[in-house]
Amino acid sequence: MIKRLAAAFVAALLLLALAPVAPAQEASLPGMLAAAERAIYGSEQAGSLIERVSRVERDVYGETQTGPLLVRIQDVYGYLVGIGGPYSIGLQLNVVEYLVFQRMNIGVPVSRRLEDLERSVLGTTQQLPLAERVRSLVEMVWPSGELNVRQVTVPKETLVKIHLLTEINSGTSRVGQRVRYRVVDDVMIDDRVVIPAGAEGEGEITAVQSAGRFGQSGRVEVNWGTVPAIDGTRVQLNVSTRAAQQNQELAVAASMAGVILLGPVGLVGGLFVQGQEHVVPVGTQFYVEVDRETQALGLSLTPTR
Repeated sequence: MIKRLAAAFVAALLLLALAPVAPAQEASLPGMLAAAERAIYGSEQAGSLIERVSRVERDVYGETQTGPLLVRIQDVYGYLVGIGGPYSIGLQLNVVEYLVFQRMNIGVPVSRRLEDLERSVLGTTQQLPLAERVRSLVEMVWPSGELNVRQVTVPKETLVKIHLLTEINSGTSRVGQRVRYRVVDDVMIDDRVVIPAGAEGEGEITAVQSAGRFGQSGRVEVNWGTVPAIDGTRVQLNVSTRAAQQNQELAVAASMAGVILLGPVGLVGGLFVQGQEHVVPVGTQFYVEVDRETQALGLSLTPTR
């Protein structure tokens, strides 16, 4: 009996060592279970820990699991919330959405994402455990059903072309306003998709100065925030020297008279509008860049055999 308990304890410790590292607010058992519930249902559920983890297991696997509560909660957390695992439900859904919709609905409950995908691909929803439904979709859209992914390094200053989804206006924009944008082209590293076209990010306006008399320039400073990689890893973006150079060329090509996208030389990560109020409309495309070297999974579009 003692040996069996010791073996179970060692197995639990090993699983913890191999599982994704939870943020501080999710590090406890209740925190991890609540995060798994939010991922699948959209909100934390009521009941005891045993009741709640059993409900999640039935919905995900079709049956409750055995073993220590620690291992069971860690298991559903890793599958539903974990980032970077090749078999996490997040990565699989991201890939299928990318292939079917050219977007990723990160932040939307898993149950709703699955229903949308099934209606688009199958015309109806399946009455099966979530794990089987996800696996079925992957096999339908991806040859062999085995995703060809491996970890890659996204270098600092990697260019990312984005499409503005929120108007920026030096006369009307306000500090704290959210600025949404969408990635235009796949960001490829080692012939693998790391940041897919269609991924959406969100920044925040941090300073605004309206145009004044005597040619005083209008100004909007933006923290460009993060955009998700194909595996859900958040990639920090900014506008620095390399992106600024590309944007000046893009401004000329697009005849964006009077609008110059600058980086930290003169204006940190912002927009500089010369001499008058200018609107940078929804749909404007320009470059930002990766703020720091980042590790993420990359998807090869050549299936495994």
